[in-house]
Amino acid sequence: MQYMDSKVFPFSCSRLFALVADIENYPQFLPGWSWVHILYADKHRLEVEQQLQLGPVPVRFHSTAELDPCKRILITSSDAPFGEMSIEWRFAAQDDARCELFLTIDLALNPGSLKHPLQQLLKQGSGELLWRFKQRAREVYGCKR
Repeated sequence: MQYMDSKVFPFSCSRLFALVADIENYPQFLPGWSWVHILYADKHRLEVEQQLQLGPVPVRFHSTAELDPCKRILITSSDAPFGEMSIEWRFAAQDDARCELFLTIDLALNPGSLKHPLQQLLKQGSGELLWRFKQRAREVYGCKR
């Protein structure tokens, strides 16, 4: 499964980068995320354990986020149930106050009972991700049109 999208946000790339890199707060605004725990963090890398909730089934996995401040975040995982997962966020300044955010998701799920529910969650949620981040940016940084 691959998903790509982009949107221009009325916020600077530094603000959007901080918002996307704030993985610990994803459960506050992204449906399906039940909790996130940062295992290791430095300026350029996060090791993260997180859990999605698929109805009554919790799905726990480990991921790595490579951070290139204000330019790119690459999140990868090969934990079950993912065969391979890659989520790339790219940030392109339009001017001092606007940033275009590009999102690319590449996902290969392992066969098994969670494959279909995960595909449904990810297909449904992927199309809403940029919208949810825009809503979150408005909450955190103030409403901009």
